[in-house]
Amino acid sequence: MRLLSQVFAVDVCAYAIMSNNYHLVLHVNTATAESWTDEEVARRWTTLYKAPLLVSRWLNGELKSKGKMNRTQELIGEWRERLTDISWFMRNLNEYVAREANKEEGCKGRFWEGRFKSQALLDEKALLSCMAYVDLNPVRADIAQSLEESEFTSIYERIHSVACQQDKGKGEIDSLPRKGLVGFLGHQREAQPGFGVEFSLLDYFALVEELGVRNKAE
Repeated sequence: MRLLSQVFAVDVCAYAIMSNNYHLVLHVNTATAESWTDEEVARRWTTLYKAPLLVSRWLNGELKSKGKMNRTQELIGEWRERLTDISWFMRNLNEYVAREANKEEGCKGRFWEGRFKSQALLDEKALLSCMAYVDLNPVRADIAQSLEESEFTSIYERIHSVACQQDKGKGEIDSLPRKGLVGFLGHQREAQPGFGVEFSLLDYFALVEELGVRNKAE
């Protein structure tokens, strides 16, 4: 998830990884993708997929044919669109999880029950509500008794200020900008450039804590 958020123009707002499913709140940063040069798009895409010979030659300045140059531009245009596509993001993430799980269990075949489901969040209230819902998954499921114990969630990461760990041995991934969770734009702003949640981080902690207590009371 962390690696893919570095490659794609997709920001992670919240996540919760459960025993048999996971939840993500994502933001597609189209403006960022549009600012990338063609070389940047090709470099990002080829951290995940092997570069076609045509593109490799273009990157090395070896193409002279106008037809081949045009075909290269078409490919890069497709890649730019895919790098802002949640479906491609999820495809890469789910394929990786499925391969690793099948490897561990020594089996083959379909791993996920079906395609992922998504819902557009149209305003700040919807965004905050969904983030809180995702962060409270372990508490609601009685897997954790508090937010501080809710491992494998974004709220746990924010509370404990878990450092963003870079994946090593991933080709050029180390040369891409480090990317943590989406920051909050309140008086406790996190060091995350670009898109941010128009809310205070401390207020968000209080909101999730209150909802968690209310959930237990019910």
